[in-house]
Amino acid sequence: MINTNIHHAKSTLNVVQLSFPFDGAPSRLSRPRGWCYLLSNSVAFKKDMPHTIRMQKPDEETVPAWISKLITSGQCKTIYVENLALNASERANIQKLCHLYAVSVINLQVKNDSNIQGGKNVVVGPW
Repeated sequence: MINTNIHHAKSTLNVVQLSFPFDGAPSRLSRPRGWCYLLSNSVAFKKDMPHTIRMQKPDEETVPAWISKLITSGQCKTIYVENLALNASERANIQKLCHLYAVSVINLQVKNDSNIQGGKNVVVGPW
């Protein structure tokens, strides 16, 4: 469910411009291109990225329902979520849907750390 092949991020003011989406596995090349969604409060896709939609992240209780609806729409390839927090049952349900619909959900851990060069909204993770 979590892919760690994320390229890089550039910080501009209070928005991190993510150079997503990356191409999926070769098995996805034969399928029509799907949409990549970003549920976030502080990060955004680069402006020239095709097939991407950024949505303001809803409250934590609503996030699992939104993810489920995006997955089951049939038009989704990847969902990036800023600081995703799921309980065990929500995680199991979303993993099952991801498998059924061939969708990836990627948790972007965004930390606001004034000690990091460039300031705030740094996307971190084990890339």
